[in-house]
Amino acid sequence: MSSPVTKAAPTADEITEADGRAAWGDLRPHLDSLVARYPSRGAALLPVLWHVQRSRGWLTPNSITETAAYLEITQAHVEGVITFYTMFQDAPAGRDVIMVCKTLTCRLRGAQDVIDALEDHFDIHMGDVTADGRYKIEEAECLGLCDMAPCMLVVDKERFGDLTPESAVTCLEERS
Repeated sequence: MSSPVTKAAPTADEITEADGRAAWGDLRPHLDSLVARYPSRGAALLPVLWHVQRSRGWLTPNSITETAAYLEITQAHVEGVITFYTMFQDAPAGRDVIMVCKTLTCRLRGAQDVIDALEDHFDIHMGDVTADGRYKIEEAECLGLCDMAPCMLVVDKERFGDLTPESAVTCLEERS
């Protein structure tokens, strides 16, 4: 069974390392092209956050401040969006974030067994990152694959359904 997640604050070194992966000036050309597709700057918040997160690995405090200033919206609005949507990371995450659906359909068809198998195999608890920095396992609300329950998503990459504890581990091992 999963243990409750206690979220530790990112260290200064973790923040500096993530911000160093992609300087804001390097992100601007792509961000400008994203914003140009929307009727107002603030309307581009989700795609801008996705791009910043992909570039830096997670959304650092500096990323949040820079995004708010760039889109001419409040920092509180950016933070609200980040904390509302489970696929945004405001702390260091693994290179691949594995989200396992926790809704009723998936639970009834064995999602907890899948979670337990992943935790046992990778020797981590829900919300932790593996020692090699590869995976972070999280619970998610509906992933839209109820017909293939239980399911999981490797964020920004692949979806897997009709999982058993063994097939969940195998899917991830075969990706290596």
